[in-house]
Amino acid sequence: MARRRSKGNESRPPDQAAKDFPWGRLAAVLIVILLLLPFGFVGNQYPPAVLRYWAAGAVLLALVVVIPDGVVAPLTRLRQRTLGLLPERGWAAIVAILAFGLSLAIAVFVFKKSANTPDEIAQYWHARVLASGRMSLPVDPNREFFGLETVVDVGRWYSQFPIGGPLSLVPGAVVRAPWLINPALAAVAALILFFFARSAYNAEDARRAALIFATLAMTVFMAGTWMNHVPTMALAVAAVWGLSFWDRSNASGSRMKGAAVIGISLGLMATIRPLDAVAVAVPVGIFQVVSARGDSRRFDSLVVQVAAGLLGVAPLLVANAATTGSPLVFGYDVLWGPGHRVGFHTDPYGRAHTLAAAIQLLLSYFGELNLYLGAWPVPILLVVAASLWFARRLSRWDALAVGLFASQVTAYALYWGEGSFLGPRFLYTAVPWLAILLARLPAHVAATRGAEAGSRAARGLVIAVLVAWLVPGVELNALGLARQATHARTNLRVDYSAVVRNAGVHNAVIVLHEPFTTRLARRLWGVGALRSDAAQLVATRDACILHDSLTVVEREGRRGAAAARAIIGIPPFDASRGREATADPRALVLSREFISSSCAEELAADRRLGFAPFGPALPLEPLTADGRVDGDVIYVADLGVHNTALQQRFAGRRWYRLVLQPDGDDRLTGRLIDY
Repeated sequence: MARRRSKGNESRPPDQAAKDFPWGRLAAVLIVILLLLPFGFVGNQYPPAVLRYWAAGAVLLALVVVIPDGVVAPLTRLRQRTLGLLPERGWAAIVAILAFGLSLAIAVFVFKKSANTPDEIAQYWHARVLASGRMSLPVDPNREFFGLETVVDVGRWYSQFPIGGPLSLVPGAVVRAPWLINPALAAVAALILFFFARSAYNAEDARRAALIFATLAMTVFMAGTWMNHVPTMALAVAAVWGLSFWDRSNASGSRMKGAAVIGISLGLMATIRPLDAVAVAVPVGIFQVVSARGDSRRFDSLVVQVAAGLLGVAPLLVANAATTGSPLVFGYDVLWGPGHRVGFHTDPYGRAHTLAAAIQLLLSYFGELNLYLGAWPVPILLVVAASLWFARRLSRWDALAVGLFASQVTAYALYWGEGSFLGPRFLYTAVPWLAILLARLPAHVAATRGAEAGSRAARGLVIAVLVAWLVPGVELNALGLARQATHARTNLRVDYSAVVRNAGVHNAVIVLHEPFTTRLARRLWGVGALRSDAAQLVATRDACILHDSLTVVEREGRRGAAAARAIIGIPPFDASRGREATADPRALVLSREFISSSCAEELAADRRLGFAPFGPALPLEPLTADGRVDGDVIYVADLGVHNTALQQRFAGRRWYRLVLQPDGDDRLTGRLIDY
């Protein structure tokens, strides 16, 4: 469909007249190779249930696709009439409502309005700090009792994450409903994606792209969390939307507005996930340079874009300066050291991130996307490859979508960590571009195989979405994944405040007992160890020897370098001497004859008390006017014999333990017992 020109002949010629790129089939072949490579090296890595699901789905789709158009003509006419009655903005609104509704359902019914990871908890806690009018808090004098692995407690007290993530949760912190924020942002992203695709392609592709995006499993599952990936993705879509009207306009004013949208969106992205901002900025910048060749006036707008980008990133620089002491030093650096950065080096856990490890990560991401991106009854990246194969030559916007996806995958292959949460969460920013490539399949098929073949391809996409969301009893479609997620990480979903409120407890200290290795890590933080050093010590040293050494260090009041000298000399764990089975599977403990009585008490406590994570309690801590932890009910992490460090500070209070116990259907409930 040809794009209408605005008054004054402001628009550039339609995209069909622009130069295409002969990379479609090359990109398709590359995707297939990356999907097949793991089979050659390590064999089939997919669970048997996945292969059965895909086999049955392939048969179903084949039967649906081969039905002649004449048989389904009444349904086609009904669809066309419905779409004809619905204006474009109405369609965009419906898709936005769908994205919001599905994401909200996941947040409420699957995740129970709760966090699923320490990352979410840390950012929500920091959002509450920001909502109180503070950038950070003074470090607690007993920081080991109140810390998280993802919270900085050196110099100042704040989350390790760039400030944009906590800032995006501030509205949720104000109304005590952080679970509302990301569904709303998913709806906004779906709306903007529709208008971008309408500008870059046509109304039909725009409807299809927005609908696919709003129903992809990864879209709504991530939007049901409090994760910072969702605002990052929404800003990426805004940047590319700005690019579309920067590209099509010949009027200086409109071009400047487009450049400003690109710049501010990328700048704000950098305040949340800087690596994602770079991964989007590089393809967008290349696209702009290619588009501006022969039209030097377009380069003038890049000054506005850079200025807007600096304005967008300013909150990050200000926050870094206020917390870490330098605009360019992040909380990650303070907490974990240089091993946390992107590149080939030793990571914070002592493992070497090499080129081979990066390739392995990349292949793993492709396999996970195939499974979790849509939870479709066919391998979804093969559908993406089919779309590119039939395209043969990519339009500029198709090429941009491929470039944005490739840039995101490459960036996170170079990063040492593998972020998996119902899919490769680090690739969430690339989900809109994959939705566009999927949506373009019917148009590409129609261009090479005819209109009827394109109609059948569109029919196949509809069936894939319907099977993912409407067929019950399937383990690995979207409904099946939701059912599995409902029963996962339930220990983070217990409402501690409700437990305390129902018990009528006041003026109290609530102790939360975590696994032995977590308690050891906390004690290491307390004597000044970096998170990375603590993690490596706990993973490689005998837990009881580490416990006994820490007890001596704490009794003598040693901190920093003096404490490190006393602990670093502990020899690595020697598994050949036997290993004791403990309630904490991560604890390395030699046979019983080598266990001190003090350590034996710690291990017995694990078996007797079970585990209750401290993380969900951190946002519940009451704060004084000067930012100190104090108030009616205080939550602390249980550190065993080291708890005596809090006796004087919280004297006169009643002490309780909060323990978790099963409550049927894999759910947990909390109850208070005397400490």
